[in-house]
Amino acid sequence: MPDVVDKPRRGRPSQGAREALIEAARALFMDRDYDAVSTDEILERAAVSRGALYHHFSSKRDLYREVWRDSERRLIGRLADSAAAAGAPFEVLIAGCRAYLDEAAANREMRRIGLMQSRTVLGWEEWRRGISDLGLATMGATIAAAMDAGELRRSDVEATAHLVLAALIEAALLIVTSDDPSAARARAEPPLMGMLEGLRR
Repeated sequence: MPDVVDKPRRGRPSQGAREALIEAARALFMDRDYDAVSTDEILERAAVSRGALYHHFSSKRDLYREVWRDSERRLIGRLADSAAAAGAPFEVLIAGCRAYLDEAAANREMRRIGLMQSRTVLGWEEWRRGISDLGLATMGATIAAAMDAGELRRSDVEATAHLVLAALIEAALLIVTSDDPSAARARAEPPLMGMLEGLRR
């Protein structure tokens, strides 16, 4: 059922409207599934007009996409920070994967927006394109560096990055769907680390 606004609302100036909409939508999608959040609720929380929404986003789904991409970019930044102290490229890979599992166990935004809703809302093909630009690119660069350093067996970088990221995402889904995320995180790490060790020379 389409959202209807009966009267014009005074909105925040366009300069800050985009950021306000993203923050408002993030907060609402953290609490409820996409279909349970109305456009009117987002507008009310952001204190912007419907015109401002459609100036920046073509639809609620388009807004969700940007919420997800922003969340993923911030996650990648945190993972990079966690791995910054690691030395060799393989150690960076290991540290980043462990940090990702930590996020899955503790980060509600990653669970609700990054893992539980994104593929349903965006569809598999669009979600796949999104991770190609974000997490997959980072994974590929890390694996290529480890191969160049002689720490991983030389193989197809793209295929290896896809397979490692798929295993990592599945491990995270195991964690976020568990009644005991901490216990699931402890169970998921050993086999994942074993898979990574299997790629070594």
